[in-house]
Amino acid sequence: MFIETLTDHDDNIGLACEGKLSESDLKRMHALLHQRLQEPSKPGLVLDLTRFEGYDGPSALLEDLKIDTAHRNDFRRVAVVGEGALMEWGTRFADVLTKAELPQLDPSEADAAIAWAVDR
Repeated sequence: MFIETLTDHDDNIGLACEGKLSESDLKRMHALLHQRLQEPSKPGLVLDLTRFEGYDGPSALLEDLKIDTAHRNDFRRVAVVGEGALMEWGTRFADVLTKAELPQLDPSEADAAIAWAVDR
């Protein structure tokens, strides 16, 4: 499941991913991103993955890769909040796919991640 957040930060986007994400979850997320990215400016993005447990099958992982490649140039900054080796590996992999600045921050730094991502 994913939840949209950061609604009070202008055009910036925040997503919290919880549990295992299905292909359907990711298609809904992609539709939301497509809708929110209609503006010409490049927003900041915060991905809260502190409760993310992985993908519900290979089709979900493939859908996530589609999102990453389709929107690789759409964000000014992307802050990833989460911890652990899987999170670190995923952030390094995503960093190859995007031109946005992309740090991984510890869950204790969630407020700093939001401030950094929305900073112009």
